[in-house]
Amino acid sequence: MINIKSQRAKKLLETPKFFKSAREEGMMVYPTSAEKLEIKLLQENGVVKNLSFFGNIPDDQKVLLESMASLLIGKKLSSAENISARECEASLRDRNSEMALENMGSEAEDFIKAMGLWLLKIRSGDEHEEYQFSSDKGPFNRLKLVDKVRELKGFLNSREVVDLYRDLTRPELVDVEDLTVYVLAPYQSSEEKSVFEKLHLLGVATFQEENLNFIPEA
Repeated sequence: MINIKSQRAKKLLETPKFFKSAREEGMMVYPTSAEKLEIKLLQENGVVKNLSFFGNIPDDQKVLLESMASLLIGKKLSSAENISARECEASLRDRNSEMALENMGSEAEDFIKAMGLWLLKIRSGDEHEEYQFSSDKGPFNRLKLVDKVRELKGFLNSREVVDLYRDLTRPELVDVEDLTVYVLAPYQSSEEKSVFEKLHLLGVATFQEENLNFIPEA
């Protein structure tokens, strides 16, 4: 069990800077947390402007995320990939020689590493452009596989899809076979199924293919 030792870390639990008492609009569900955790990332030209968290997770994870956020603000988002739990812990110390978190092991490192990689995948909706399939390329069903993949990735990364999945984990392309598109997307609750159906209809309209079929993969 990780013990919180430093006064700096304890103070962040009492008055957090980045953990919010209520959910903010635009937050996205972090998919690999045992407890529900939602995150909002704001960036500009690849630089982290702000991070917000909401959820009921263990206190040691809360203070690590508080530290991680403070270390990332004003830095390139790409640096999130290399940040470590040890670096976060060090910034929480009262004195350099005293550990802020006692008994911190590999699970903490895995948590921060996974968080950093996930932050690289999410974007503010304002940074995404609208997608329009060009008729100059010919019918979608006649495109080569590599061209279908490129167009579908552009569609799934568009502002329309980002807005549609604003409160959910954004869908990712898994594979495409002819007019069947396999998509990694949340598909458990009635809300998630309803959003996926909207994604399917949006895809049909965008590519003008009434037989285009989106299949969810969890």
